[in-house]
Amino acid sequence: MKKILLGSALGLVAAGAVIYKLKKDGKLDDIFHDLHVYSSKKKRDIKNVIDAGKNQVEYVKDRIEYEFNNGKEMLKEKKANS
Repeated sequence: MKKILLGSALGLVAAGAVIYKLKKDGKLDDIFHDLHVYSSKKKRDIKNVIDAGKNQVEYVKDRIEYEFNNGKEMLKEKKANS
């Protein structure tokens, strides 16, 4: 069990050292830039989907209000005619 823990710790330290060296040499800058651009696009896409959903909800709400008011007017007309 000690060997597994020691091996895991050494592997983690080695991976950290490699990542630090790559970052220091500037090899990860392109990756960070690409991730930033990708995340910005996805944020925009999600915002567009949310806005489209809100617009749909507003449209349905307006349609329901219109039909409700139209139904009330028809009932008033029927009462007035009877």
